[in-house]
Amino acid sequence: MRAKALIFAIAVSLLAPFTFAETVGTSSNPHLAKAMELRSQAKSVYDTGDYDAATSLARQAKAELALIAGSPAQAVADALPLPASYTVRLIPDDRDCLSKIAGYPFVYGDRSQWPLIYRANKATLKHPENADIILQGEVLVIPSIAGETRAGAWEEGKDYPSYTPASK
Repeated sequence: MRAKALIFAIAVSLLAPFTFAETVGTSSNPHLAKAMELRSQAKSVYDTGDYDAATSLARQAKAELALIAGSPAQAVADALPLPASYTVRLIPDDRDCLSKIAGYPFVYGDRSQWPLIYRANKATLKHPENADIILQGEVLVIPSIAGETRAGAWEEGKDYPSYTPASK
């Protein structure tokens, strides 16, 4: 339960742009009014102990803030999220493997984290009994390991941020 409380605290801290919001005025912007309403709901739900719902509401509030042109939250929203999935490629000289994928900066930046990807995808792999066999075209889910935001599929050529664990 403490972990969920920490997640909510982090989510609420992401809503710091409300200071910006106060200078804009809620009546002039429907996104700001909605964000403030969602934030209030998140606090109320948090007080009842429903941390999952509180975190969800806080994220929705953050998304509303990101829709306000020129807001600090918009700059965050404009950055690419880390990908939530990766399609195995055929690379002739250095083939894709789970450890190589885990080592990509936009995944975990740490090859030793490959078991996380294996466990998350074992049920859908063509050869689930052997982690050494992944095939071109297989789509692998990249699980979040520290509450980082992941969305969409990896696309070659896009400039993704590097994964940075909260402890670094």
